[in-house]
Amino acid sequence: MLRRIIVVLPIFFFSCTSNYTVYEKKGFAKVGNNNKIISTFPKGTLLRITNVKTKDSTVVATNGKLKKSGSRIITLPIAVFEEINLKKTLPFIHLQTLRKNKIFIAKKAKTFDEEKKVSKKVALETIGVLSLKEKKIMNDKIYLIFGPFYYESFAKQIYKVLNKKIDKSLIFKDYKVKNYTILIGPLNNLKEFDKIYLKLGKIGLIGFDIKVQ
Repeated sequence: MLRRIIVVLPIFFFSCTSNYTVYEKKGFAKVGNNNKIISTFPKGTLLRITNVKTKDSTVVATNGKLKKSGSRIITLPIAVFEEINLKKTLPFIHLQTLRKNKIFIAKKAKTFDEEKKVSKKVALETIGVLSLKEKKIMNDKIYLIFGPFYYESFAKQIYKVLNKKIDKSLIFKDYKVKNYTILIGPLNNLKEFDKIYLKLGKIGLIGFDIKVQ
């Protein structure tokens, strides 16, 4: 009688990802007084900086590190501002880390694609933003977006907290089934944004998306 011997070989799975986790965020840059590129990432981190409005972009390497994050997600030299046609008054950028591999550039994360879809669905016209068809020219306004939340109860909790700390005239709801969103705005400039950011930081609510319109 033949015995069948089954040999079970251990299978090891190795991650093909690099040492850097792909990270991306929309926010505002700061003009530096020197040629240094300073962020919360380690020195030498490769970053793609994109002007959200014009889509101009460039790849840079950090050569300085912030001890903690603030209302600006990165400090850039004036040369980078000029290269990607970034306004000093409203330097709205999309920041994305690039993987360590020499020839591999990370694609945009799925979460960002979803955020873009959501931002298109948010009915900003309902909160007093002029239609783009209007002849009257207005400066870009800043909106902070919390959500979307799948459950209305989550949105209500955020709204309740914001209502206690933020001017009520700046808080708006955009509720749809399984797509509940809270907005803060319009903020007219970075000075107003900094004030709101400081208040949100004190209550631990800085996980928002930004839209400029």
